Amino acid sequence: MIKIGIVVQRYGSEVVGGAETLARNVAERLNSSGFDVTVFTTTACDYITWRNHYPSGDSVLKGVIIKRFQVKRERNIEKFNAYSETFFHSDPDDRDEWKWINEQGPQCPDLIEALEREQESFDVFIFFTYLYYTTIRGLGVIKKPVVLFPTAHDEPPIYLKLMKTVFQRPEALFFLTRAEMNFVSLQFKPKNRMDLVRTGVDIDSRNRLDLFRETFMLYTPFLLYAGRIEKGKGLELVFQAFEELKKTCLVDLVLIGKQLMDIPPIRGVRYLGYISENEKMLAFKHALLSVQPSSLESLSITTLESFSQKTPVLVNRQSAVLEEHVKLSGGGLTYESVNEFVDQLKTVYHRPGLRKRLGEKGYDYLIKYYSWDVVMEKIKKGILSLLP
Repeated sequence: MIKIGIVVQRYGSEVVGGAETLARNVAERLNSSGFDVTVFTTTACDYITWRNHYPSGDSVLKGVIIKRFQVKRERNIEKFNAYSETFFHSDPDDRDEWKWINEQGPQCPDLIEALEREQESFDVFIFFTYLYYTTIRGLGVIKKPVVLFPTAHDEPPIYLKLMKTVFQRPEALFFLTRAEMNFVSLQFKPKNRMDLVRTGVDIDSRNRLDLFRETFMLYTPFLLYAGRIEKGKGLELVFQAFEELKKTCLVDLVLIGKQLMDIPPIRGVRYLGYISENEKMLAFKHALLSVQPSSLESLSITTLESFSQKTPVLVNRQSAVLEEHVKLSGGGLTYESVNEFVDQLKTVYHRPGLRKRLGEKGYDYLIKYYSWDVVMEKIKKGILSLLP
């Protein structure tokens, strides 16, 4: 039996995050298809503080063995953000890059020691996301074949000098979008294998008890934003555009996800907080459009979730990943300015037939490229190619 070691900064059914969810999905599906999978991770659940949450030691979740190691120290996000601001504005030749990696965290030297000590028991290691201590330090001690899912995009840390080693070390790089693969290829020119495997999305066709509008008293058409509500996600433009929209369109803006910034008191803006997975899918189903305003995306799982409910998307064209989804699928529209956002929304608002056609194209794209059966065959083939 082929033994796979998976390394990821957080892991668990409670953990919310793109790379972490991907790691859990891949681990469980590899395990159920005959691979022997062990996850090396930290005891953290929260990426903001890296506070120790789970017990250290071994446990099992859906057949997957999990080895958890305590984080050495918590992170104060305000102090870290201030330090990062100074760090990335300083001369690259004067920066202590390893200090930034340690401050970024999660610092977990026991995990790195375990990888070094136990690696002979494994055939292949899979690391998830390039950005964190667990990957950067872990890659440095592994001698076995390595796969890295970088989940990379254009952001300051990817230009650190030490990242060249991170992207040159793996025998294979697995990418979620062609835009991500092209970016990494241009930036690092990796010599080893690069595969576009994408990721899977659960396409749930069950008949749900649909009381979403009644439960949340949403009786007018609405735009949906699903994700962390924080600065840097492009929401400021969305709020400005929505305020303009309200002058001529009967429409609400619904927000779901963790609130990390103040929401302006604009008539028609509805914050629902955390809702169940079933309710989230119903929110996508009922939305006029789902809005994806971030310019920094390596995948955008919410775009794919929107497509799964045949709801088109309105995305920030400055994100190569989001633009790729829209161009390949024909399942949405793009914008760069407030005026363009307003115009694109009005186009769909006044043309329900267009909304339906866009939604169907998004769904077809999802089935073709993002079903788990298709994705896992690519991943398994890539893993097997690394074995003697």
